[in-house]
Amino acid sequence: MPSDSAAFHLRCILALACVSLIAPVSHAQSTAAEIKARLLNKPLYLRGFWSNDNLHFDATGNLTVPSNSVSFTLSGFELESVNLKQNKLILEGRRVGLELANNQQKRVAINVGNPRHPKDEKIAIEVDPGPDGNYAHALDAIFVDNLADIVPTLPLYWTHYAHNNLVPASTTPTPASPAAITTAPNQQPPEAANARPKRVGGSITAPKLLHASEPDFNNFARNLKYSGKVLVNFHIETDGTVSHASIILPLGLGLDERALDAVQHYVFSPAKEAGQPVVVEANVEVNFQIY
Repeated sequence: MPSDSAAFHLRCILALACVSLIAPVSHAQSTAAEIKARLLNKPLYLRGFWSNDNLHFDATGNLTVPSNSVSFTLSGFELESVNLKQNKLILEGRRVGLELANNQQKRVAINVGNPRHPKDEKIAIEVDPGPDGNYAHALDAIFVDNLADIVPTLPLYWTHYAHNNLVPASTTPTPASPAAITTAPNQQPPEAANARPKRVGGSITAPKLLHASEPDFNNFARNLKYSGKVLVNFHIETDGTVSHASIILPLGLGLDERALDAVQHYVFSPAKEAGQPVVVEANVEVNFQIY
């Protein structure tokens, strides 16, 4: 039987063991070295898909000056420098795009300026410190380094592609709140559909295209001499308009949204069954070529 002093010593060891098991592991990011370890050489993306190249966040990672947004395929970030000065964190780096052709996911530096003399698009990010000088919480709110983590906040038109290509088969991402879901112009959420669309064939006559809008190239893809085709799936409504457009096979670098916008301005004479207009489903390839 242990002595009183031995028993006390044993209780102390057990108590310390319990504390070490219960206490959370600290992941402080208060020094430049710790922040570099968190961000440097990581496949980072701006969680809010912000388009501005000068961004300022408070200690909780909320943007203090509003910014427009871009496609997630134009919201990558590659850290180049970390500076802690005047009680704030300054991160500098370059904007990175994502090419998605041929079911690949390739990060490429975005070029701006004269195509003959391109230069990297630089991003400067300023972050206010927390009360304890720890930037971990803000950095978690600003960046993701795994594409699967941004799937719940992607617009609905990315759902098909994202769940088949960005999410590991063994995981299911947490659904986003309704406020986080963005729809493309004229796109209805899935629950708005009155009935499943029909397929052309048999007693259902094909719709006829009356007006097609040409997609606009963007300078990001043009400067990189990047081109190809985007496959878009959509419904043709009984009035000949387009709804429920979604991206099936993308290109990336912001071209998919350009394709989607063009398709949503198509106008058809509707498909018919027994002389009555019906909703049908269709696919179209939108071609981006540099001549």
